[in-house]
Amino acid sequence: MTRPDRRRLGVTGCLALAAASVSLLTSCATPSTAAEPSAPPPTPSTPAEVAASIVTIEMPDLAPYPEPDPPLSEAESEARRVADADAQWQGVLATYPDAVRPADPFAGYLTEEERKPLLRSCVEAAGITIDEGHSLDPDAPPSIGWSTNTEAEMVAAYACQMMHPTKITQPSANDAQLGWIYDYMVAFYAPCYEANGIAVPPPPGRDVWVETYPGYVWFPSYFDDPRFRDMTFELETAIRTACPDPDTYLQAHPEIR
Repeated sequence: MTRPDRRRLGVTGCLALAAASVSLLTSCATPSTAAEPSAPPPTPSTPAEVAASIVTIEMPDLAPYPEPDPPLSEAESEARRVADADAQWQGVLATYPDAVRPADPFAGYLTEEERKPLLRSCVEAAGITIDEGHSLDPDAPPSIGWSTNTEAEMVAAYACQMMHPTKITQPSANDAQLGWIYDYMVAFYAPCYEANGIAVPPPPGRDVWVETYPGYVWFPSYFDDPRFRDMTFELETAIRTACPDPDTYLQAHPEIR
């Protein structure tokens, strides 16, 4: 009686097992048909899209705004007027070092609205062309500006400006108030800009900023961001509402004063 060749059967079985294993591995290695991840949303590019993308951040707990110094006395107010006139004249000398300063043209204080028509008439009477500036806000009145081409025109414009200034009665911010403004910018204003992708340079130390104000020019700004170059009223409103500057915030929240 012939016995079966177990060795051959074993080889055949192994080959069958190997083939099954290859089939199993092949089926496991089949590429997945899962959906591809969705593309990220497009980066806002138009002013309207940028305005719609503006976000705000949580306002930190703020200390009450420090008390201001007492209002200026008449003598202090007059000293401020003279100092402002001196600073304006230095601007003339920066362009025309040999210019002769006219006698003090001061003729009385007026409010900003009262002085505008007189200032315009004075400048135009000197032969200087008025340039009207228009705000992004369609309801805002135009501002008055001009450019001078000669020494005589620049001296005349100086005299017109100094004829009817607005009276300064409130003192400048004291050190405590400046410290609060610095804290507001570091804790909220700069981070709010950064949350909107606006680059903000690192601030100086608090004491340095306060002691050198207004000489140290660190103030977060969006002006260098290319998204804000084609500024519209809608976009300006969006960023100023989401990230109000210190003065705007203080005006809107008199309760912290």
